[in-house]
Amino acid sequence: MKRMGIVLGAALALGACQPQRAEPEERMETREAEPNLLSKYTTVRLTTDTSALTDAQRQMIPLLIEACRQMDQVFWKEAFGDRRQLLSSIEDPELRRFAEINYGPWDRLDGNRPFLDGYGPKPPGANFYPQDMSKEEFEAAAQGEQGDALRSLYTLIRRDGEGRLQPS
Repeated sequence: MKRMGIVLGAALALGACQPQRAEPEERMETREAEPNLLSKYTTVRLTTDTSALTDAQRQMIPLLIEACRQMDQVFWKEAFGDRRQLLSSIEDPELRRFAEINYGPWDRLDGNRPFLDGYGPKPPGANFYPQDMSKEEFEAAAQGEQGDALRSLYTLIRRDGEGRLQPS
């Protein structure tokens, strides 16, 4: 059972560490990568001995990797928004890779400081909430019948056509 946990963990990590490349649409001006920006991270090849797994367990691994790819897409939406738009706007390959690692234009190891021109501080609620939403507005909306959905860890909050907060 312990080996299965290791294999599952490796499969999850492998799936999350394999970013999909976006085709460039239009390029924006970005500054060159700061020296040693990528040196904050180390690439590691994950391997495991799968000989102790049953055939059914081995067949699960690609399914877990695909699930990780789907979770990666969701995390991009939560952390930043349109992954493709951002990555296709960055010409410098090292800076693009750094944006992939950080799921957006903010350096997670440097207090979420923006490393791309044109981006200010990371919004406190990332892409979970409308940027103009106040804590008081959220608390008031969460008192209503959709309170449980608005408070869910699995909900993105958006405004409807009339500006009210709605779970998405």
